Amino acid sequence: MINLINYKNHSQSDLLIKFQELNGFGTLSKEDQDLRDNIYIYLQQLDSQELIQDDVNSNLNPSTSIEDTLHTLGNIVSVLGVITGFLLIVFAISEELTFLAIWGFAGILSSLISGYVLKGLSKIISLLSSLQSTNSEEQ
Repeated sequence: MINLINYKNHSQSDLLIKFQELNGFGTLSKEDQDLRDNIYIYLQQLDSQELIQDDVNSNLNPSTSIEDTLHTLGNIVSVLGVITGFLLIVFAISEELTFLAIWGFAGILSSLISGYVLKGLSKIISLLSSLQSTNSEEQ
């Protein structure tokens, strides 16, 4: 139930539906009028933030491809490393080879670390490019 306390926790489409419902009624209680007004203001703020975000994203298009590539590569490295390490551990346990099981476990950890480093680089590039765009707007 959308009310004055939790209306910001709901999706934009839910708020739009609630706003239309409140506009459809003839007379509203004071609380419903306040809720309708707050939802209207909040939706306007969301729209203006999306416009600003679209402008920022249009300025960052060249670096966005690098960020997306690094993020995707981090996911791929993590998933492949975990799958390969798990298969190596299963094989080592079935053949009773302790060294291979340890090697598989180390492979899982190193792939997770490498994946998160790549994702971190993606976030760093994103932050630096947004910082650069805010600095250029201030000048």
